[in-house]
Amino acid sequence: MPRKKYEESVGYLFEQRFGKPLSDFNTYTNTVETLADTTKKDYYSRLAKFFLWLGEDPDQVIANRKTQIKADDETADYYERKVRVYKKMLEETQTGRSVKTHIGRIQGFFSNNSKKFSLDLGTMKYSKKRKTDKFSPDNAMCREIYSFCESPRDRLLIAIAFQNGVAPIDIAENDWSTMPTEPFKYYKGCREKTGEIWHGATTPEIAQEFAAYKKIRGEVLKSKLNPKKNEPFFKGREGFLDSTGISQIISTLIKKAGYDNITGFSPKSLRDGFEDALVDAEILGKTKEAMMGHVGDIEHQYGGDDRLKPRVEEAMQKTYKFLMLTEVVNTNGKSAQKISDLDNAVVESQKEIAALKTINSSLTDRLAKTEDEMGVLKILSITLCKKEMLQYTQEIEILQRALSEGTAEDPEDTAKEIEVYRAEIIAMEKAITRLERSA
Repeated sequence: MPRKKYEESVGYLFEQRFGKPLSDFNTYTNTVETLADTTKKDYYSRLAKFFLWLGEDPDQVIANRKTQIKADDETADYYERKVRVYKKMLEETQTGRSVKTHIGRIQGFFSNNSKKFSLDLGTMKYSKKRKTDKFSPDNAMCREIYSFCESPRDRLLIAIAFQNGVAPIDIAENDWSTMPTEPFKYYKGCREKTGEIWHGATTPEIAQEFAAYKKIRGEVLKSKLNPKKNEPFFKGREGFLDSTGISQIISTLIKKAGYDNITGFSPKSLRDGFEDALVDAEILGKTKEAMMGHVGDIEHQYGGDDRLKPRVEEAMQKTYKFLMLTEVVNTNGKSAQKISDLDNAVVESQKEIAALKTINSSLTDRLAKTEDEMGVLKILSITLCKKEMLQYTQEIEILQRALSEGTAEDPEDTAKEIEVYRAEIIAMEKAITRLERSA
């Protein structure tokens, strides 16, 4: 879906009405100066609409609020009455959740400028009805979506969203550069909208694609805008990916898989699929809530974070059969050593057979057993050779893509690494030929 032209946007309409962008008003900058970038964008959009409806710019609103509070007369609750009218208007076209967010941003504008300017709105009720029913994809559907991923970055995004239940906004805002590189290892992050902590564990797919993407991504530096925070981990052709960019990637993959016509199927639906998998695996209620990030401070219900960690890791291992995105995940570089060990075992078996044949014909039974073992070893060695060749081929594709996209840190070293992998593939092909001839 093409982006809306600036001339059609609420920002343009606001600038035309009040003579300058919303971001140039001091009362607005006071509101958002300490907020995350994603939250700032939400404030900008929702407050601009409110001020256009109200017919007053932000500085006028705060000045009027200050005067009305001092007057302490029938005008003191002017903005409370206006916001209630605005709420009713929003409820005609929006869900209760969206309306609640709108009102929360308006209240935030007043209170962030000064606590005494806060609106006294009392207890407001919001409809919980959704525009469309939620949709929860099953494992087979997520596998299909995963199969259309063409890069480690996209595979990692789908794996994190489905296998850890992380929403796009949280994928964009959390620091992934220090995530564990081994499967079924505990880590945690923060939910952007609620501030709750979610407790997760890596999977074989997450560990594998994280290692592959980190090689392409390179070192994650400290953000120039916020030195206390790392720069975003995920990048696209046009720069770092925010929540919208990540949602667009996942939506594109959903469309490629042919599921874009399913009502309610959105990037957030992968999180619902993860929750269903936890239920199917019969994970203990409070462990499930901790992994979903629904309940704050839940680690203290376990007597401490140290007791929660093994339970989360155990829960992920138990749930993984409902979350698998691939049939076989590579062995992180250990296959080469296994192939070498098996190759040596084949040679030793051949020597033993020759010795047995010359020693005594009475050892026929032992000879037959050794030949059977050697046959099994040959088959296993050939299988591992092929698996390792597949892994090297995938590594070459990743590095070639990095060269073509200009994201390789050192193109010369990357080219050399590609040649090394090609040489390894040739060696594996020769090994397979040798083993098949000796069968």
